Amino acid sequence: MSTRIFVPSDSTARSLGSDEIAKILTTLPFELEVVRNGSRGLHWLEPLVELETAAGRIGFPNASAESIHQLFAGGIPDSSHPKCAGLVEEIPYLQRQHRLTTTRVGLIAPDSLEQYRAQGGFAGLEKARELSPQGIVEAVTKSGLRGRGGAAFPTGIKWQTVLDATAEQKYIVCNADEGDSG
Repeated sequence: MSTRIFVPSDSTARSLGSDEIAKILTTLPFELEVVRNGSRGLHWLEPLVELETAAGRIGFPNASAESIHQLFAGGIPDSSHPKCAGLVEEIPYLQRQHRLTTTRVGLIAPDSLEQYRAQGGFAGLEKARELSPQGIVEAVTKSGLRGRGGAAFPTGIKWQTVLDATAEQKYIVCNADEGDSG
C-alpha cells in the first residue's frame, strides 16, 4: 500500500520549488503516491508537503529539494520527525480561519474540475441557474452578504438596484477601492 503525499502545484508553491520536490519524491525508494494540490495559502509555510496518516495530514513546511532527501533519509517520516509541524488542520493560524470560498484549497488539485465537483463544487451555481434573476437577488439578500468596504453595504440592495434599472445593456463595475459605490 502506498503512502499519499501532497505537494502543492499552484504558482506560489511552484516558484518556491514544489515541482522539483514532486519530481524527487517519485524517485525515492518508497511506495509514495504523489498528489498535486493547491497550497493552503500560507506563503510562510510553502512549500508545505503533507503526508496522509490515519490521524489526518501531517505537514512538513518550507520543504526544498535538499530537505526532501533529509526528510526521507530514515524512511517515511511521521509526526515525531523534528521537521513535522503536526496535523495541518491543527496549525493555529489555520484553526482560526473559517474558510468559505477557499474551503477546498489544499485538499484538491487546483486544475481538476472532476475533484472540484466531487467536493460539491458548482452546487451553488447549479442551484442559481434554477432561479430567476429576482430569485437570485432574494437569495443574496436573505444571505446577509455585505461588501468588504468600510460601509459593509448589503450586496442584495446593490443587486436589486441593478436588476430594477431600465436599460437594454447593463455594466458591472468593480469598485476596487473603499469608496462608496455611488
